[in-house]
Amino acid sequence: MSSRSRNTLYGMIILLVVLAAVVPAFGQKEKVGVFLQAAVPVPAAQLEILKSYANQHCAIITGCQVASAGELMYAQRLTNTYIGNSVSLDGMRKLAQALDAKHLIVFRIVRWETHISFKPERSLLLLGASSFLDNSLKLLTSPLGILFGMDKRATVGVFVTVFNSSGDIEFTTSVTMEDKPLFSLLTADPTEAAKDAIDGALYQVAVSL
Repeated sequence: MSSRSRNTLYGMIILLVVLAAVVPAFGQKEKVGVFLQAAVPVPAAQLEILKSYANQHCAIITGCQVASAGELMYAQRLTNTYIGNSVSLDGMRKLAQALDAKHLIVFRIVRWETHISFKPERSLLLLGASSFLDNSLKLLTSPLGILFGMDKRATVGVFVTVFNSSGDIEFTTSVTMEDKPLFSLLTADPTEAAKDAIDGALYQVAVSL
Protein backbone atom coordinates (compact mmCIF):
# COMPACT_ATOMS: atom_id res chain seq x y z
CA MET A 1 0.00 0.00 0.00
CA SER A 2 1.38 3.42 -0.95
CA SER A 3 2.15 6.03 1.67
CA ARG A 4 -0.59 8.31 0.31
CA SER A 5 -3.23 5.55 0.46
CA ARG A 6 -2.15 4.61 3.97
CA ASN A 7 -2.44 8.23 5.15
CA THR A 8 -5.91 8.50 3.56
CA LEU A 9 -7.03 5.31 5.30
CA TYR A 10 -5.71 6.51 8.66
CA GLY A 11 -7.44 9.85 8.14
CA MET A 12 -10.77 8.17 7.43
CA ILE A 13 -10.41 5.97 10.53
CA ILE A 14 -9.69 8.98 12.71
CA LEU A 15 -12.65 10.86 11.19
CA LEU A 16 -14.99 7.91 11.87
CA VAL A 17 -13.76 7.67 15.48
CA VAL A 18 -14.34 11.41 16.01
CA LEU A 19 -17.82 11.25 14.46
CA ALA A 20 -18.72 8.23 16.59
CA ALA A 21 -17.82 10.22 19.71
CA VAL A 22 -19.35 13.56 18.69
CA VAL A 23 -22.62 12.64 16.94
CA PRO A 24 -24.23 10.88 19.96
CA ALA A 25 -23.39 13.90 22.10
CA PHE A 26 -25.30 16.14 19.71
CA GLY A 27 -28.25 13.75 19.78
CA GLN A 28 -28.55 13.77 23.56
CA LYS A 29 -31.15 16.05 25.12
CA GLU A 30 -31.25 17.29 28.66
CA LYS A 31 -34.02 15.50 30.55
CA VAL A 32 -36.45 17.39 32.75
CA GLY A 33 -39.44 16.49 34.88
CA VAL A 34 -42.51 18.75 34.67
CA PHE A 35 -45.04 18.85 37.50
CA LEU A 36 -48.26 20.89 37.46
CA GLN A 37 -50.55 21.33 40.44
CA ALA A 38 -53.28 23.70 41.55
CA ALA A 39 -53.02 25.84 44.66
CA VAL A 40 -56.56 27.09 43.98
CA PRO A 41 -59.72 25.20 42.93
CA VAL A 42 -59.38 24.03 39.32
CA PRO A 43 -61.73 21.49 37.65
CA ALA A 44 -60.04 18.08 37.49
CA ALA A 45 -60.63 17.67 33.75
CA GLN A 46 -59.00 21.03 32.98
CA LEU A 47 -56.08 20.21 35.27
CA GLU A 48 -55.36 16.98 33.37
CA ILE A 49 -55.53 18.83 30.05
CA LEU A 50 -53.04 21.40 31.33
CA LYS A 51 -50.65 18.74 32.65
CA SER A 52 -50.46 17.19 29.19
CA TYR A 53 -50.16 20.64 27.61
CA ALA A 54 -47.27 21.63 29.91
CA ASN A 55 -45.36 18.42 29.07
CA GLN A 56 -45.82 18.78 25.32
CA HIS A 57 -44.98 22.46 25.15
CA CYS A 58 -42.00 22.13 27.48
CA ALA A 59 -40.47 19.73 24.94
CA ILE A 60 -41.30 22.09 22.06
CA ILE A 61 -40.19 25.37 23.64
CA THR A 62 -37.13 24.25 25.63
CA GLY A 63 -35.99 21.41 23.36
CA CYS A 64 -35.52 19.18 26.41
CA GLN A 65 -36.54 15.55 26.80
CA VAL A 66 -39.55 15.56 29.13
CA ALA A 67 -40.32 12.68 31.49
CA SER A 68 -43.67 11.02 30.81
CA ALA A 69 -46.60 11.09 33.22
CA GLY A 70 -45.94 7.42 34.01
CA GLU A 71 -42.31 8.16 34.87
CA LEU A 72 -43.38 10.99 37.19
CA MET A 73 -45.86 8.78 39.04
CA TYR A 74 -43.35 5.94 39.36
CA ALA A 75 -40.59 8.25 40.64
CA GLN A 76 -42.90 9.72 43.29
CA ARG A 77 -43.97 6.27 44.49
CA LEU A 78 -40.39 4.99 44.42
CA THR A 79 -39.05 7.87 46.51
CA ASN A 80 -42.24 8.37 48.56
CA THR A 81 -41.96 12.03 47.61
CA TYR A 82 -44.97 13.92 46.34
CA ILE A 83 -44.98 17.47 45.04
CA GLY A 84 -47.09 19.60 47.38
CA ASN A 85 -46.96 23.05 48.92
CA SER A 86 -43.50 22.23 50.23
CA VAL A 87 -40.97 19.52 49.42
CA SER A 88 -37.62 19.07 51.16
CA LEU A 89 -34.36 19.58 49.31
CA ASP A 90 -33.59 15.91 49.85
CA GLY A 91 -36.97 14.93 48.39
CA MET A 92 -36.39 16.96 45.23
CA ARG A 93 -32.93 15.45 44.87
CA LYS A 94 -34.35 11.92 45.16
CA LEU A 95 -36.99 12.69 42.54
CA ALA A 96 -34.39 14.09 40.14
CA GLN A 97 -32.22 11.01 40.63
CA ALA A 98 -35.14 8.61 40.13
CA LEU A 99 -36.06 10.39 36.90
CA ASP A 100 -32.43 10.84 35.84
CA ALA A 101 -33.42 14.47 35.22
CA LYS A 102 -31.15 17.49 35.24
CA HIS A 103 -34.00 19.82 36.23
CA LEU A 104 -37.46 19.61 37.78
CA ILE A 105 -39.98 22.26 36.73
CA VAL A 106 -42.93 22.78 39.07
CA PHE A 107 -45.95 24.78 37.88
CA ARG A 108 -48.44 25.96 40.51
CA ILE A 109 -51.71 27.51 39.40
CA VAL A 110 -52.21 30.28 41.95
CA ARG A 111 -55.08 32.13 40.28
CA TRP A 112 -58.10 30.80 38.37
CA GLU A 113 -60.86 33.34 37.99
CA THR A 114 -63.71 34.38 35.73
CA HIS A 115 -65.17 37.84 36.12
CA ILE A 116 -68.31 39.18 34.43
CA SER A 117 -68.83 42.92 34.13
CA PHE A 118 -71.25 45.22 32.35
CA LYS A 119 -70.16 47.95 29.95
CA PRO A 120 -73.13 50.31 29.43
CA GLU A 121 -71.43 52.16 26.57
CA ARG A 122 -71.56 49.01 24.43
CA SER A 123 -75.25 48.50 25.20
CA LEU A 124 -76.01 52.13 24.37
CA LEU A 125 -74.17 51.74 21.07
CA LEU A 126 -76.44 48.89 19.97
CA LEU A 127 -79.57 50.49 21.39
CA GLY A 128 -78.73 53.72 19.61
CA ALA A 129 -78.28 51.89 16.33
CA SER A 130 -81.64 50.19 16.81
CA SER A 131 -83.47 53.48 17.45
CA PHE A 132 -84.11 53.80 13.72
CA LEU A 133 -86.04 50.53 13.66
CA ASP A 134 -89.77 50.16 14.18
CA ASN A 135 -91.18 49.45 17.63
CA SER A 136 -91.51 45.68 17.16
CA LEU A 137 -87.84 45.34 16.19
CA LYS A 138 -86.82 47.58 19.09
CA LEU A 139 -88.42 45.13 21.49
CA LEU A 140 -86.37 42.32 19.95
CA THR A 141 -83.06 44.20 20.05
CA SER A 142 -83.37 45.51 23.62
CA PRO A 143 -82.32 42.19 25.25
CA LEU A 144 -79.49 41.92 22.73
CA GLY A 145 -78.30 45.35 23.80
CA ILE A 146 -78.00 44.16 27.39
CA LEU A 147 -76.14 40.99 26.34
CA PHE A 148 -73.86 43.04 24.09
CA GLY A 149 -72.82 45.06 27.14
CA MET A 150 -71.85 41.98 29.16
CA ASP A 151 -68.12 41.29 29.29
CA LYS A 152 -66.44 38.15 30.64
CA ARG A 153 -62.77 37.94 31.52
CA ALA A 154 -60.90 34.73 32.44
CA THR A 155 -57.68 35.26 34.39
CA VAL A 156 -55.11 32.62 35.36
CA GLY A 157 -51.81 33.03 37.18
CA VAL A 158 -49.02 30.46 37.47
CA PHE A 159 -45.95 30.41 39.69
CA VAL A 160 -43.04 28.36 38.39
CA THR A 161 -40.01 26.99 40.25
CA VAL A 162 -37.07 25.26 38.57
CA PHE A 163 -34.96 22.90 40.70
CA ASN A 164 -31.61 21.42 39.70
CA SER A 165 -30.62 17.78 40.20
CA SER A 166 -29.28 18.62 43.67
CA GLY A 167 -32.69 19.87 44.79
CA ASP A 168 -31.68 23.55 44.87
CA ILE A 169 -33.88 26.28 43.41
CA GLU A 170 -32.34 27.68 40.23
CA PHE A 171 -35.08 29.91 38.89
CA THR A 172 -38.55 31.21 39.74
CA THR A 173 -41.07 33.25 37.82
CA SER A 174 -44.77 34.08 37.80
CA VAL A 175 -46.99 34.79 34.81
CA THR A 176 -50.60 36.00 34.69
CA MET A 177 -52.66 35.87 31.51
CA GLU A 178 -56.20 36.84 30.50
CA ASP A 179 -58.52 35.32 27.93
CA LYS A 180 -61.01 37.91 26.70
CA PRO A 181 -61.89 37.13 23.07
CA LEU A 182 -64.65 38.61 20.92
CA PHE A 183 -68.06 37.57 22.27
CA SER A 184 -66.23 36.87 25.55
CA LEU A 185 -69.45 36.18 27.45
CA LEU A 186 -69.73 32.91 25.55
CA THR A 187 -66.12 32.06 24.72
CA ALA A 188 -63.78 33.36 27.47
CA ASP A 189 -62.08 30.29 28.95
CA PRO A 190 -59.63 30.08 31.89
CA THR A 191 -58.09 26.98 30.29
CA GLU A 192 -56.94 29.09 27.33
CA ALA A 193 -55.58 31.73 29.70
CA ALA A 194 -53.70 28.99 31.58
CA LYS A 195 -52.16 27.68 28.35
CA ASP A 196 -50.91 31.18 27.50
CA ALA A 197 -49.48 31.53 31.02
CA ILE A 198 -47.70 28.17 30.76
CA ASP A 199 -46.18 29.13 27.41
CA GLY A 200 -45.09 32.53 28.75
CA ALA A 201 -43.38 30.87 31.71
CA LEU A 202 -41.71 28.22 29.54
CA TYR A 203 -40.12 30.84 27.31
CA GLN A 204 -38.52 32.31 30.43
CA VAL A 205 -37.48 28.86 31.65
CA ALA A 206 -35.91 28.06 28.26
CA VAL A 207 -33.63 31.07 28.64
CA SER A 208 -32.69 30.14 32.20
CA LEU A 209 -31.83 26.47 31.54
